Amino acid sequence: MPNATLVTLVRHGQTRANLDGVWHGSTDTALTDTGHRQADRAGLHLARTRPGLHAVYASPLQRAHRTAAAIAGRQELAVETVDDLREYDLGEWEGKTYSELGKEHRLFERMAAEPDWRPGGGESARAVAERLGSAIASLAQRHAGERIGIVTHGGALTLALSWLLDGEASSWRRVVDNASVTDLVFAPTPSLRRLNHTAHLRGLE
Repeated sequence: MPNATLVTLVRHGQTRANLDGVWHGSTDTALTDTGHRQADRAGLHLARTRPGLHAVYASPLQRAHRTAAAIAGRQELAVETVDDLREYDLGEWEGKTYSELGKEHRLFERMAAEPDWRPGGGESARAVAERLGSAIASLAQRHAGERIGIVTHGGALTLALSWLLDGEASSWRRVVDNASVTDLVFAPTPSLRRLNHTAHLRGLE
């Protein structure tokens, strides 16, 4: 499509919290050894399949920034940090397991019913969806007709995709894996070209 903007969205590589099933939204967690390998695979994959990116943006949290560096380095770019690309902050509930959040606090059930509810005194689902969705749309507009990479987080990205594509603020329909690749095309309205591509990660533990 002429003048369309391709936005390639990558979730950061694996962290210990991912393995343990613990929510680390605003918590600044490092990649595991596998996460580093996933990031490197993602960088190689995008260099082969999406060469000529004009920019690579990332959340300020180290797990996203390190993943972005593996992508940017292969395309001779520097990572540009954007605070609004950060993960969903659950306030006092940071560090709780998904089991605790679901069973004891009914997190996902309440989010769907009350998009303005702020779990743990953190952010509401609507606030996260609009924050990240607006950041993605703004970067797409800045790079109209170009191709860019954005590295962010699973929970926030799930909400942002619902906001961008469905106009909803609390749907968890499109879940993405660590170091997966998702493509949006802005022409100028966003449409989904690819979701949760992980073939480049085959063979990693």
